Amino acid sequence: MINYLLIGNKMIEPWNDRALESPPNNTFSGSYSMDIQDLRHTCNNIEKVLSKQLSLHNEAAILNRFIYKFDKKFRSDIGYRNLKKVNSAINKFKSLNLLKDIENFNSLLPTNCEDNYLPTQQMLQYVLVRIVSFSMIMKRICTCSKVTAVYYMDRVKRGESHWMSLMPFALLSRIWSLSLVLLQHCCSWYSCLYPYLDNLKLKGVEFLPDGYILPRDLDQWIDIKNIDNSGRFQWVYQKSVQIHLDFTEDDIMNYDSILNYVKDVNKNEQPQDTWDNVKTNEPTKLSCDVTVKPFDEGQTISREHFQSFFNQSKEKENVHSADKVINKTTLDLFITNEERYRNQNSDNSLTKHLSFMQWQSLKSSLLKLSDSLSYNRKIERKFKKIWKEKCLDCL
Repeated sequence: MINYLLIGNKMIEPWNDRALESPPNNTFSGSYSMDIQDLRHTCNNIEKVLSKQLSLHNEAAILNRFIYKFDKKFRSDIGYRNLKKVNSAINKFKSLNLLKDIENFNSLLPTNCEDNYLPTQQMLQYVLVRIVSFSMIMKRICTCSKVTAVYYMDRVKRGESHWMSLMPFALLSRIWSLSLVLLQHCCSWYSCLYPYLDNLKLKGVEFLPDGYILPRDLDQWIDIKNIDNSGRFQWVYQKSVQIHLDFTEDDIMNYDSILNYVKDVNKNEQPQDTWDNVKTNEPTKLSCDVTVKPFDEGQTISREHFQSFFNQSKEKENVHSADKVINKTTLDLFITNEERYRNQNSDNSLTKHLSFMQWQSLKSSLLKLSDSLSYNRKIERKFKKIWKEKCLDCL
């Protein structure tokens, strides 16, 4: 008999034991009346499904990065705490290597009719227990995903941080759908493998503890039909949505995207205005002699035209002029701007009438004045003198 961990006076069930050890690989010889090809086909189907879980692993990686990035910002949020529960359940799914156990059991099945050696009943019991563990983890992921999605959907409907709520809600929706499909697969696998228990023989130490019986129907044991009602929270905003079954592909071409179709549906569901006699285009007199004037919606302008109003005020403040040179800072700024305007052949250049050699002579004199230790008054006076001799007199 294999020993199991006890908590108080209660024994942990085998499917909930993290340190559950597999029975030894053993076979027995003898005649059998079961369909080995059907059993092998079921095992191959399980291996095929479990080996193609890249999509769930990708969603788990995105969830892990989301939790790592927003841990400090949303660590006190209830929805974020439930999101961490989903992540912990997915980590348990990663640690449970059901594929390896199925491959080990499938490798002991006979490949031809002449081989009469079959795996023992303890090995099939171990596989069924692992399937039950896998299904309970999938149920946990489905329940936590739904409970967490309720928080984020309610936040979206209240208008609180749409983008920070839509991203985890979409992620939880994908995880919920993938885990629900795997849960349904587990129930079908269990129902296919359980009937073979009576055809296999016990050999050696018993695997299951005394008094423990594996569930005969996993669907009923998990209550998969009422899985949508599981969890402590339900949708706050429940509304019956009427699906238009006559919506064909020809109707899709009339819309640029599905969002435009949703907008049209929402417009039809909006309540009608109680003031049906009020028109925004024409003034209407009410019974209390109050005239409702049409609302002036204004005129649409482009973003560039709107920004031009601010650029005009900046240009007035940054007028390029020689009268603004009063110290070293303004002198250096004047030289830099004048050099840039000359290279661009701009109309703002004040020395465009000078030749290249004349501009270099003027520029060298201004740079010597900027490097000197003169006071601001002397700089302003000397600049006017140089500017008159080498620029204004050359006109």
